[in-house]
Amino acid sequence: MKPFSILVIGRNKEIHSIVLRIINKDERWQAQGALTDEEAIELFSTNAFDMVLLGSGISETSEALLRATFLRQNPTIAIIQHYGGGSGLLYNEILEVYNKK
Repeated sequence: MKPFSILVIGRNKEIHSIVLRIINKDERWQAQGALTDEEAIELFSTNAFDMVLLGSGISETSEALLRATFLRQNPTIAIIQHYGGGSGLLYNEILEVYNKK
């Protein structure tokens, strides 16, 4: 079975790296990351993601642009927000979507 593919978008490079590392430790999941809107849109356009995880620091304008772009390309994509709270919360947020797929 192919890994559950997650696009992680954030603005803080250090936190972003930690989130990617935590997600990629689980063999069921495979995460790629973007620090800018342009990177995120390019990755989404060229990969089949199962979920998008929006981190903190993304402006309302950017979030609206990203949501509209992703939903236009894939109306069923799961988009969730993660503002921190540790790896347990992150796992639960991902598992909620993962278990529905």
